[in-house]
Amino acid sequence: MTLRRVRRWLLGITIALLAGAVLLLFPIHRPLELTRAVVPPGADSVLVSAGARYRANAVQRFLLGAHYRELWTLPVRVEVLKLREFAGGLRPLREGGGMETRSLHFVTPAGGRYVFRSVDKEITRLLNAGLSRSLLASMLQDQTSSAHPAGVLVAARLQAAAGLPAGHPRLVLLPDDPGLGEFRPRFAGLLGILQEGPGEDPGVPRDSAGDPVTRHTDELVTLLDAGPGNQADARGYLTARLLDFFLNDWDRHGGQWRWVPRVEGWGTGWRPVPVDRDQAFAWYDGVLLSLARLRTSKLSEFGPEYPHLRGLIRNSGTLDRRLLAGLERGAWDSVAAALETALSDSVIDAAVRAMPAPYWEVSGPALAATLKQRRSGLRRMATEFYLLLATYPEVHATAADRSAQLLRHPDGSVELRLSSWFERRFAPGETNRIDLYLPGPAAGFAVTGDPRGGIPLRLLDAVGREVALPDSVKRP
Repeated sequence: MTLRRVRRWLLGITIALLAGAVLLLFPIHRPLELTRAVVPPGADSVLVSAGARYRANAVQRFLLGAHYRELWTLPVRVEVLKLREFAGGLRPLREGGGMETRSLHFVTPAGGRYVFRSVDKEITRLLNAGLSRSLLASMLQDQTSSAHPAGVLVAARLQAAAGLPAGHPRLVLLPDDPGLGEFRPRFAGLLGILQEGPGEDPGVPRDSAGDPVTRHTDELVTLLDAGPGNQADARGYLTARLLDFFLNDWDRHGGQWRWVPRVEGWGTGWRPVPVDRDQAFAWYDGVLLSLARLRTSKLSEFGPEYPHLRGLIRNSGTLDRRLLAGLERGAWDSVAAALETALSDSVIDAAVRAMPAPYWEVSGPALAATLKQRRSGLRRMATEFYLLLATYPEVHATAADRSAQLLRHPDGSVELRLSSWFERRFAPGETNRIDLYLPGPAAGFAVTGDPRGGIPLRLLDAVGREVALPDSVKRP
């Protein structure tokens, strides 16, 4: 091939790429809207499909994936939510946050809280206004079909079987009701999941106003930093995380949790409540998604085998390291065994039956079979997860901790003790280094024991910058 032909070939490729980029980004259609349905006056139920626009031809399925398109386009009969009748009457309070889901918070006359979350998503909200009418926006929006439209209904029952608060989600249609008030234009006609608020389980304490006492993750972390009088339920959190893997739910960042208190003799324990199960059974197939997975491992396929662990913890690694640092290997083994027992065949079958009958007829038996196969891999995933976090564990001292003690043993293991609450033994075959985060300056913090021999100890400040070991270090 001559140099001139090479130049022409490269020029042709460049022009094609530029033309493709322009086509992807150029505004060619109206802004995408959520799927809505019209409810006949007085109807108690209505036949709707979750998202008819996710119907695709063979080429689209090959490139963008088949996902759960058959379910999204399948008509199902859904309950119409009667605002004046349900739970004594629902009054809308405020629109919720979130990057993709349109949610509305309700309160009952007795003070109960409910949340409505749209089944269809607004992925285009992740783009700026200039791109919301482009082909790229349409392709991104199409990935809504990678989520199971009734996955929340199944996941909640499995979550409850695992001993975690889960509420009682139901699939409903919001009618064009004057009771929606100012929220009527944005929510009338939407299909969604209605569920109790995360603090509505029996036994959750309430404040003087009658509202359930719950905390967001950032509030919990502030309490944990203050001292040992507040501690997260690490075993409960581990149970929830293994359940996340079981469900293929990769989107478990700090905003996807609420924490409810339990008063103990030593202080307050905080129980995890997983919320927003929109990505349960997430299934990203198709050629383009396979290519994207090379860069973003969280875009996994849902099947009998677990995907790469790093994809499942991509959004949650920081919280995992913080809350699970105190659990030794034996706890991981026992939690995994207990979860495996809780997720029996009958539990899985009943959970899958929670989806609408037309969905079950299409995908129910296959989903149940896949979950039973994944259950057999729970202990292996727990071990893999443990070893990943044990390599470079992160221990966070509290404001009440003024010293740490290192005890080195003949087998090469090292025991780390904090003055107020933490104690764990680390094995040399598992741990390469221990990172100890201090909430304040290192000055005045004492370390007893050799921090360098065997498994080294590294001190860091609250934002992760390494700090010099204090002069008060004492070596045996």
